[in-house]
Amino acid sequence: MHDDGGTLTVERAPTRRSVLGAAGAGGIALAAAACAPATGPTPAPSTPTSTPATPAPWPLDESRLLASRATFGPTPAVVDRIRSIGPAAWLDEQLAANGATAEARLGSSFPSLTASNAVNAVQRNTDQNVLFRELDHAMLLRAVYSENQLYEVMCDFWSNHFSIWRSAKWMTHLKTRDDGDVIRPHALGRFADMLKASARSPAMLVYLDNYSSNAYSPSGVNENWGRELLELHTLGIIKGEQVYTEADMRGVAKVMSGRTINWTDGPTKYDYRFEKYWHSRDAVSILGGQWSRPARTDGAQGEADGNSLLEFLARHPSTARHLAFKLCRRFVADDPPMTLVDRLASTYLANDTAIAPVLRELFLSPELRASGGQKVKRPYEWLVSALRATKAEIDSDPQGHASRRLREVQWGLGQPINERTTPDGYPETAAEWVSTEGLLKRWEWGARLARNKLTSTTEARKVVIDPAALLPSPLPATTTDLLTALADQVFQFPLPAPHATSILAALGVSPSAAATTITSNANNLQAVLGLLCAHPNFQRR
Repeated sequence: MHDDGGTLTVERAPTRRSVLGAAGAGGIALAAAACAPATGPTPAPSTPTSTPATPAPWPLDESRLLASRATFGPTPAVVDRIRSIGPAAWLDEQLAANGATAEARLGSSFPSLTASNAVNAVQRNTDQNVLFRELDHAMLLRAVYSENQLYEVMCDFWSNHFSIWRSAKWMTHLKTRDDGDVIRPHALGRFADMLKASARSPAMLVYLDNYSSNAYSPSGVNENWGRELLELHTLGIIKGEQVYTEADMRGVAKVMSGRTINWTDGPTKYDYRFEKYWHSRDAVSILGGQWSRPARTDGAQGEADGNSLLEFLARHPSTARHLAFKLCRRFVADDPPMTLVDRLASTYLANDTAIAPVLRELFLSPELRASGGQKVKRPYEWLVSALRATKAEIDSDPQGHASRRLREVQWGLGQPINERTTPDGYPETAAEWVSTEGLLKRWEWGARLARNKLTSTTEARKVVIDPAALLPSPLPATTTDLLTALADQVFQFPLPAPHATSILAALGVSPSAAATTITSNANNLQAVLGLLCAHPNFQRR
């Protein structure tokens, strides 16, 4: 599924032959073929062919490593700020943020973000792509430009945790309010509050079928949401271990029956509604009686019972460990150290499910400081980090060319936001994303970004970078020094000398030539920037 922006013209997709030929140079020239013009279709996403080996430790200082994990991509300004005030003070700044710094860039062109479900339903019936573009472009602009980077990163994390396939069923207009009412208000707050907000989200209730869960209808209680509420949202399964049973899932589904949406025409149509006559009145016992309620004479207490159960689940030690494991997997390592997981779980429980203290413990931990390079960027993270590194100027019109093309890029890379078709969210591990085709796509799009060909040159509303503005000052003497400085100052990763030599060889430039050999030649400078976007170290964080 792609946006309706027309056919893409690509620079030139690297061939398998060019990949294999470059492998002897350590993979650095893999993207060189993407720097010459031609045309062709964007290839389809691929399935990883093998599990990648764990990367070797990466020599990043603490400030740069923190920026690479707690933001959508380190920039000189962010790294300098961390070095200036220290990691702990910078974290405190970020944890106190509310996401407001990027809102001015959105302006008045995103009416659906504050509109009701009823109003957005009208737009859905006219053209649902308008809603899709507004939400997706707002998310991307915030990720690229917001100074409250950790807040935006956590909005992405929680949107993935409470994953909703926006295009499922007829519910395409509901995810916007879920983002505005569930995710963003609670991203750095208390998990218990976010969980209860999610349990009132029309998008979630429709997606996981609870909106039709009527204990006294022929179909009876629907168990889909009850299952995912335990498995994905709260107690979880860690390395094959789980504490709940099928009977527990059925009990949760009974307690949550009656949570539906309002079907009555008017301004609150499609909003949350509790239907007490649908609610199961059965006695319920969860986890061997750790939470229970007696049989009810009617459903009037059903909503309060549900909130009580959600509070219990939010504070359960298994939920604490599940969330801690997911946070460590996202920010530390694909196979995170369980000692850190257990510490974070304890911090979570000691702080009444507050998220900020857990993040502070995580980002200042010795385990994180020792994990440089252990995480591979997911496709969306890579895209946003490339836009941030190159200081891309993105047109803010959600219905414009840039918005459409950037949605197209996300589909091409294999990670379009809000379109994960299963409720488990997009995977966090490198094994799910590292494949020949997947990496070639990154290199292709990086080359196009560097040449200002990410968007069509004939369209008015674009994504534009200024390569000359990225050059270091004063200019280094040699081409090798220039590449090292660009990698260090623009892309924020260490470039080994042999890799610089390989890149220059791919361009036919001497390592000892004057830096002006590259800076005075637009094609060479664009090629260098594209190849640095393709560098293995830029795929890591």
